[in-house]
Amino acid sequence: MNTYALFHQAKSEYSYQYDDKKLHILFRAAKGDLEEVFLTWGDPFDWQFKDKKASWVSTLVPMIRRYQTDTFDYFFIEVEPCDYRCKYAFLLKSKDDLYMYGSKRIERLEKMPTNEFSEGSFYDLSNYFNYPYLNKEDLPGTPPWVKDTVWYQIFPDRFYSHSKSSKLPWGKLPVNNHELYGGDLLGVVDKIPYLKDLGVTGIYFTPIFEAPSAHKYDTINYYKIDPQFGTNEDFKYLVKECHEAGIKVVLDGVLNHCGFFHPYFQDVVKNGRNSKYADCFFLDKDPVINFDLDENGRPKYDGKLKPNYRTFAYTPYMPKWNTDSKLAEEHLLGVIEYWIKEYDIDGWRLDVSNEVSHKFLRKVRDTARNAKSETFIFGENWDSSMPWLRGDQMDSVMNYDLSIPIWQYFENKIDMHEFKNELINYTALTPKNVMQNMFNQLDTHDTVRMMRRLKDNAERLHLAYLMMFASAGSPNIYYGSEIGMTGDHDPDNRRCFIWDENKWNHDLRNFIKQLIKIRKENSALHTSDYHFVSDNSISFIKSDQNEQLLILMNDSDVELNLKVDSNLFGTYQSLLTNTMVQLNEKYNLKPYGYEILKIK
Repeated sequence: MNTYALFHQAKSEYSYQYDDKKLHILFRAAKGDLEEVFLTWGDPFDWQFKDKKASWVSTLVPMIRRYQTDTFDYFFIEVEPCDYRCKYAFLLKSKDDLYMYGSKRIERLEKMPTNEFSEGSFYDLSNYFNYPYLNKEDLPGTPPWVKDTVWYQIFPDRFYSHSKSSKLPWGKLPVNNHELYGGDLLGVVDKIPYLKDLGVTGIYFTPIFEAPSAHKYDTINYYKIDPQFGTNEDFKYLVKECHEAGIKVVLDGVLNHCGFFHPYFQDVVKNGRNSKYADCFFLDKDPVINFDLDENGRPKYDGKLKPNYRTFAYTPYMPKWNTDSKLAEEHLLGVIEYWIKEYDIDGWRLDVSNEVSHKFLRKVRDTARNAKSETFIFGENWDSSMPWLRGDQMDSVMNYDLSIPIWQYFENKIDMHEFKNELINYTALTPKNVMQNMFNQLDTHDTVRMMRRLKDNAERLHLAYLMMFASAGSPNIYYGSEIGMTGDHDPDNRRCFIWDENKWNHDLRNFIKQLIKIRKENSALHTSDYHFVSDNSISFIKSDQNEQLLILMNDSDVELNLKVDSNLFGTYQSLLTNTMVQLNEKYNLKPYGYEILKIK
């Protein structure tokens, strides 16, 4: 037995409170090493006595081998401690050997223990893992509406212009940074019927507060809508109209940094360390401004010299907030509260959230929840995010743990086997109550359009969208991707929406509409696990207590004779065509073909 592969940690993704009564426990071992794993568990204070001997009241139950990758087996169990406390350890069976795996050591046992007034190290609770108490207030408390939301991300300047204020022709190519095309908030209101027809139930806006750039991540005034987009009253009207259409509204909170021309930082530019706002930023060296300014007060900066103050990346245009400063904290938490209370927004996406302190993120969450209990908070984290998803900071993140394997597979950087392997690893190590609220995306304003990743192959794009919509979490559509818009890295991925319907990929848009409808009507698509059923395709089962769905995909340019276990042969209902389908050993999928079959 490979003891180095054995792993468990209490109060982590291996042991977490699923709801106010249930505990999820995961145990890792080397692939194929263990025949069985048992959990022994009970309340640490529950003892009985007989003949002056004490016996701990516990339960010994088998765990299921729920996940298997090329490297590891993951054994899983859900338990419900009757009094909210749980001590536990693991029994490992490997061929003829039996071991106890505890919090401090692993020990070999001679026989399977009983719980009847026995003695020995197996009954020594000091070697047991502990989940001290299932406190309801420690749960994420994510609003229930989030898991069922279909998001639509809007880059406001490029979506639709109501005012037609820009002198630039709409749709001009190439797109250049800081070009303003005139998209505005009333333009979004004009297109609410379009979004509702598509099936959208939530909008995430990239920043809309006053800033000099097109992207608005260099905020000057957090309390004012950028005049390019309209007025604060326009935004209030937009939220009202969206809510009446059943659409939630989430804003982009840029709390890691502000713009160079934010009044607080401009005071620092003028007064250096003597500014009353000096503590709001990280002024590392003198002179604070170690570069010249042009006639408009903008940095004359060639990128070769790092600023003497901390910034986002190394750009002098985005000084980093010191959120431990009382002035900065008051200012930014006021922003969080203001737009919720005064404009009734439904949530915040936090930009560069992984660089914001955990301490401040906790305050953001508390401020938002106090302003409106059903506020959704999610972050921009590009890496594994469990430290931020413990229930005290954010509800979810932009789910690059899912996006990146999808990108790499469809770009042929990893093969089908590795793709499945990475998906299984992701599902094994992500708490289920977190996974259901993840913000899933194929593309965003920060990435290459998915269509371009696929070399503008719209047939394969169908498969990528099916993969996303068949995954746990809330799917997001980046504006225009549903009609087949393409584009390379920023700024090319921020083209103007094409409103000429003659240039739309109607087949793709209709397919996405259909996926939204199917997802709404079939709860199994919201579940976490992919039960892969075929060696020669990305085909898997999604199931819950109500239904089972069989997702079939052929990601190749030739017809595929699908290879699945014979126990899956039978008659199914196609949710795409509403016809009956016979699955057998001769079942063929056309090139880039797919199906969603309901198991009767």
